[in-house]
Amino acid sequence: MIRHGSKPVCRGCWLFVLILGCLILKGLATPSEIGVLSLTVDGKAVKYFSNQPVRISAFPGSVNINYGPFLHPGKQASKPVRVRYKLDGMDPDWQEMAGESCLMRLSVVFLDQNGNELKHVDFEARGQTAGWTGSFETSLLHHRREQVVVPPDATSIWAVITSAGAPTVIGAFYVGDLTVKGFDATTKSSRDLMSIQFKNQSPVGWRQDGLRANMAKVVKVGRGNMNRGLAIMDDDPNGHAQWNTLKVQGPKVTPLELLVLEWDEMFSIGMATPATVSYKNPEPGFYRFRLDQLSIMGVPIGEEASVAFEVLTPYWRTPWFWVSSALLSAGLVFGGWRYREARKLQLENARLTQQRILEAERFRIARDIHDDFGARVTQISLLSSSAQRKPGLSPQTVADFDAVSQMSRNLVGSMYETVWAVSPENDHLDSLATYIGQMANQMCAQGGLKCRLSIPDLPHEVSVSSSLRHNLVMTVKEAIHNTIKHAEATEVQVAVQYDNELLTIEVKDNGKGFDPAMRRQGNGLANMERRITAMGGRWTQVSKPGEGTRVRLELGLPNSRGSLEHNPQG
Repeated sequence: MIRHGSKPVCRGCWLFVLILGCLILKGLATPSEIGVLSLTVDGKAVKYFSNQPVRISAFPGSVNINYGPFLHPGKQASKPVRVRYKLDGMDPDWQEMAGESCLMRLSVVFLDQNGNELKHVDFEARGQTAGWTGSFETSLLHHRREQVVVPPDATSIWAVITSAGAPTVIGAFYVGDLTVKGFDATTKSSRDLMSIQFKNQSPVGWRQDGLRANMAKVVKVGRGNMNRGLAIMDDDPNGHAQWNTLKVQGPKVTPLELLVLEWDEMFSIGMATPATVSYKNPEPGFYRFRLDQLSIMGVPIGEEASVAFEVLTPYWRTPWFWVSSALLSAGLVFGGWRYREARKLQLENARLTQQRILEAERFRIARDIHDDFGARVTQISLLSSSAQRKPGLSPQTVADFDAVSQMSRNLVGSMYETVWAVSPENDHLDSLATYIGQMANQMCAQGGLKCRLSIPDLPHEVSVSSSLRHNLVMTVKEAIHNTIKHAEATEVQVAVQYDNELLTIEVKDNGKGFDPAMRRQGNGLANMERRITAMGGRWTQVSKPGEGTRVRLELGLPNSRGSLEHNPQG
């Protein structure tokens, strides 16, 4: 509560008065006389609101906007207006619609001797001259020169400056310093036929005409208004005005005579009618179609209207689509990798499971051979040895029992070799090297040869399968056997080396040697070569007469621990 004088005044009353005043002012405000009348996209009407942008689907073929003056409910039509437009984002500057009939003109009419019109030659004025400022006094004049040949049967001419044409044409058109000269090609002479001259502010020989003759005016142009000319200031869409000379006083012309017309002009011409502008294939983006109301002189008067629309971006151009696609692609790649790794792990687990089953079976076979078959063969060897010592046996029987005992001992050796090869406990390089050393010592001892071994400590983690161990042992055994049988040697050297995942086994003797070119290769050498090459290795034999023989085996064996370190998932 506040006090005004001696009476209290309620704050709510002041607020009510303020709101009421705003509503009254709003009601008195003159609504815009221009606006967008309709909006169509690919031939289909689209609802729109001046305060909300219209959303248009991607890649429209055409967007058509019908605009112009319109009447508000309860209001009468005011003076005609011109409208210019601009689509922000596509139009570089303001434009004004002008059709084929949106023009004013200066015409020369040829008459016959009876005053009948033979031909119209029109010099049109369209749009707006450069340097137009909205005023005759300050706008730039443009000089124009035209030629026309007098048609046959023409005897005189009649000149007209007019806004007649389309009813909706409005604007301003000025013509000054008009001169018409005739040139005779035969005599090479010229003569003045017509001009604009003033007497007491009136043009001599010209008169106002048309449905609204008062729109034809005499105006002054240039600095200080020193020059005068004829103008049409048409502000009536339903009428026109013109300046024309008198037919009966028209200058005489000669058929086929050349007429040269020269004059100064300036103009600004538009239309006071709704128009439609079409935009083809607008790119995705935000646009605002703006309208600006002009006076008949082409001057903006501050009345504007607009409508905004947005051409939607296709989904495959939007950031969220690319982000989603990238995430989906990454998810598919990651999922594929995870599936592959899971599949590899599954296969590896299956392989390990199968390997464990096979190893268990190998353990069982090795155990059964050792415990059952080995015991029985040993028992046969003991029984045969015991039997041959019994008295009363013939020498042949003793020899037979001795042969059985020897065969049993050989069978026991072969059996233990098989047990060693089958047992998974020996699937490593260290076990292989140890067995080769033991086997070489035993064979050399049986053959009466010295045996020198060069076997360093080898890694236990290097895996060697039973098949590889068997083939390597058989190859080394065959090489030592050939030395004992054929080389006439006194010493055998066996060397085992493992370096850079390459296993090298070398068997060398000091025997008599041979010439490889002269010696025929037997089954033993061929078998050794086939075994090694089947394992992916290399077998070489070097020998010279009197220098002994050397057999070399090379086989790639990956380090199991190193492989695991480089590929933990493997």
